[in-house]
Amino acid sequence: MINIHLLDQPELDIRYTDVLTALDQRVREKDAAPYLYPKTKDFYRQCLAGECYNILALNDEDVIGYAALRRMSPWPAYLEKVEYPESECALMLHNMVDPSWRGQGIAKLLNQGRITLAREQGLRYLFSTVHPENTPSIKSLKRSGFRVLDQRKMFSEQLLRNLMFLDLNEQQ
Repeated sequence: MINIHLLDQPELDIRYTDVLTALDQRVREKDAAPYLYPKTKDFYRQCLAGECYNILALNDEDVIGYAALRRMSPWPAYLEKVEYPESECALMLHNMVDPSWRGQGIAKLLNQGRITLAREQGLRYLFSTVHPENTPSIKSLKRSGFRVLDQRKMFSEQLLRNLMFLDLNEQQ
């Protein structure tokens, strides 16, 4: 049975760094997420240490998916601040599903988990950045109520991304 689990103890959650790095490697080996960014173990370590809210998709005890939600404080420079108050905003990061579990609604569960968490945290606006050719992620986010705001180059690598947006007050 698939279970969505919020990691909420950073001092203990850091133990998942190697598990998430291994999941990342399986995803990349199958070319199941060619647009996944960033590509470092440090990303997972920082998220698990408390920089992000972290959600796992579990099949019994096996990690089959991971997603993160990060408050927009400070506002990421690559997003070029928009008109929403950063205290009410969060960025949905890194939705990653084990290749052998793709197409079974895991990404949808991870998205729903992050949206529910954002509401519980009093957030109103959610953003996500997605490569324009990553149609599975775009479709999944659109089914969750997101819309494309803009397309721009982001990060120091100047990767092309769709900036997607959801106003939680408009989505019921």
